[in-house]
Amino acid sequence: MHPGDVVSVRVIKQLDPGKWAVGIAGRVYPATSDLPLQIGSVLRARIGMDLGKLILTIADTAPDAVRAALQGLGLQVGGAEELIARALSQSGLPIQASTIQKVKALLTRSGVEPREGARAAATLIDKGFDPAAGVTGLLLPVLGFGRKGGQDPRRHKGRQMPETAQDVKRFVSSLSEKPEAARNALQAYNHVKGASQSWVVIPFAFDYQGDRVAGTIKILFDPFAKRPLALTLCTEDMSFHLPLAGKEKQLSIFCDGEAVRSAAARALGALRSKFNNMGLEVDDTINVGDAFDGFTPIREGEALPSIDTVG
Repeated sequence: MHPGDVVSVRVIKQLDPGKWAVGIAGRVYPATSDLPLQIGSVLRARIGMDLGKLILTIADTAPDAVRAALQGLGLQVGGAEELIARALSQSGLPIQASTIQKVKALLTRSGVEPREGARAAATLIDKGFDPAAGVTGLLLPVLGFGRKGGQDPRRHKGRQMPETAQDVKRFVSSLSEKPEAARNALQAYNHVKGASQSWVVIPFAFDYQGDRVAGTIKILFDPFAKRPLALTLCTEDMSFHLPLAGKEKQLSIFCDGEAVRSAAARALGALRSKFNNMGLEVDDTINVGDAFDGFTPIREGEALPSIDTVG
């Protein structure tokens, strides 16, 4: 960012009186403001500099396509409805009142963390799963295994979950390209191509230095070229996202809670060194967990040009 640039700023949440977390170009920053701000609003601001600090001068309010769509459908702006609508748009799906209500009911009965649960539900819809179906209620917590509300997939599978790097490699290699070869809900999810995005989710659990680490590896595949586009790793309190396509292959780190952020900061140098040896970069900023939905980073501050409410 340079003085004179005009950027979109999304107000994420209030940290303290007069202090806010805001999103700019996919990153989250702390900011102070003497103006009353509204959580979720998108502002246009011009960048200035004063005594080495960035100063944002509000230019105008950028139109928020998701909120406009909700208002057009007569639905509440803010709360679960807006969270679900943004998850649908993040997955390239139309925003429809009936879909939002189905996903809201699914989240209520599943107990999965709302932000990740909404996005996971959106990927299910993209793959043709009905959010009102019973199998979807079983599968959603599995997609969030290792996180709040997630469940051990072995409750819904007949075979052992991969617990070592070798097990994970064999599991990925065994994935069939034929949906009819699926033996359970998770395999069906992994086999079916999404209309917009095709995700494969691999739960894992292993012991490390006396502690149990559990979570999921999520791989985004190009449904046409069958090549990986991105990889995410989600565990309790910490997640990672790595783009695998394009020129910028930079690992982003997301932490829930200050204690976890401090621990990650202490290990950042060693992590960066290991990734640099592989020709990859590590983001200098350790992001707050609210900026990650378990699949791809939420690009706070980016206003979508339009939203399809029809399908």
